[in-house]
Amino acid sequence: MPFHYGSSESQNISDEDALDIHKTVQLLISANHILHYHGLVDAFGHVSVRHPFNSTIYIIAAYDPGAPALVSSRDDFIEYFTDGSRPVYDGQPRGYSERFIHGEIYARFPSVQCVVHSHSEAVIPFTAAGIPVKPVFHMAGFLGADGPPTFDLTDVYSGADKMEALSQDMLIKSSYLGEALAQRFCRDGVREACDYSVVLQHKHGFTCVGSSIQEAVYRAVYLQKNCKLLKDALDMARGDASKISYLTQEEAKGCEKMNQMTHDKAFRLWLREVQASPLYQNIEGVPQNLPVGGMQDDV
Repeated sequence: MPFHYGSSESQNISDEDALDIHKTVQLLISANHILHYHGLVDAFGHVSVRHPFNSTIYIIAAYDPGAPALVSSRDDFIEYFTDGSRPVYDGQPRGYSERFIHGEIYARFPSVQCVVHSHSEAVIPFTAAGIPVKPVFHMAGFLGADGPPTFDLTDVYSGADKMEALSQDMLIKSSYLGEALAQRFCRDGVREACDYSVVLQHKHGFTCVGSSIQEAVYRAVYLQKNCKLLKDALDMARGDASKISYLTQEEAKGCEKMNQMTHDKAFRLWLREVQASPLYQNIEGVPQNLPVGGMQDDV
């Protein structure tokens, strides 16, 4: 069995811990489905979560079935140490080559509980064209008024003297490359300061993080929506970015707070959408009794 925690024959854990891990797996399966439903992943792309009661471990799907739409049970996942993205248990099946994206982010930022990696076709053109992805509507305040930074792996390849023998295939498939990407989430290089919720990846896609599965999925979905709206606005402005009205600094801060308080509402809808589709199977069951947020009247 690839996935060990929560199986009665493998670990002596409390009933409460067993419930926590079961709910985490339910959510992780659903997150895979939601990201596929919204076109953020296809056969490629992935989402992981930090282990709920062991912060040095994260959980991510195995290469087979791999495709997020096909993930359906706890047996589809592998546990890795954040240190070096090494499997926790021997004899595990093949994993994602880009799991180092996840491991290095978790190792660097204790506050991060979920990581999403996507090759969104709505996002990539902005990195190719060098156009900043700034928020154009209130649902994307988490991007910050200046938008997320861009990580260019081509620049990292120039440090070949520090690298293992890797082909320049644009994949983050070593701790060295994963650490370089993780560092881009910091403004000043401080190890535990995760200043950005999203980092764009030149010629590749993006990676985003969250304090929960719900938050990270929300950010991925609305980053993509923002890019589609921004593309429409640029078309209407005939490519003149100076004519686009973006969120101001104060608006972005206010909207980010609103995003944090209301992402649960969107997630409940998305859960029902994938539950109603025969493509997606969640053998572990649909998550129940999730936290409910919402705006306060005086906020």
